[in-house]
Amino acid sequence: MNSTRSLRLFFFSLLLLIIASPGIGVVHADVKVPNIFGSHMVLQQGQANRVWGWADAGEEVTVTIGDQSHSTKASDEGRWQVKLAALPVGGPYELTINGKNELKLADVLVGEVWVCSGQSNMQWSVSQSNDADLEKLTANNSMIRLVTVPQVGTQEPQDNFEGAWAVCSPDNVGDFSGVGYFFGRQLQETLDVPVGLIDNAWGGSACEAWVSRERLAADDRYKALLDRWAATEANYD
Repeated sequence: MNSTRSLRLFFFSLLLLIIASPGIGVVHADVKVPNIFGSHMVLQQGQANRVWGWADAGEEVTVTIGDQSHSTKASDEGRWQVKLAALPVGGPYELTINGKNELKLADVLVGEVWVCSGQSNMQWSVSQSNDADLEKLTANNSMIRLVTVPQVGTQEPQDNFEGAWAVCSPDNVGDFSGVGYFFGRQLQETLDVPVGLIDNAWGGSACEAWVSRERLAADDRYKALLDRWAATEANYD
């Protein structure tokens, strides 16, 4: 169980690194957050949860949820973050972010959050699974929340992605990862807690594509691998 949780936290940390790298500074007039935060999202139970985003340099930002309130100031690059203390399982909560403007994230739950990452086996959708019509028709479960990260190939760390959390329903489950959904449904039924699923699977992707080029280049063990990819890129039509 501990090794499984460690693996899950590793992939979740990798996802957060991809969408929240501090290497890119953008100043925003209004307080904003990346789309990994939104109405209908799930926060991980039993641990502190970071919330971050952008605002004007030096702007004071206050994040409130339940009986918690945390304040900070945006950096010179217009970035801010706070850390929420662990919250009781359940909800719904409303998460409010106040600066020069106000953001309200409604219907926030606390439970289990899992990243559904991998290649074609994980990307394989509910619509492609056995008894797909029946599975979709019975997918009304407000305790399961889904968000999909689009497939964007880049070596540049990304601040954000196009996507939003949604309550699991027959209308949206069809395109979601089948393995991810069936696992999440079993987990929700077994633990009786909310479950949030983040689908960032990409069929056929190489494991090295998920690691920064600079990190691979800094290790001589991967020289042959990078040379082979360089040759592939040079001859790509």
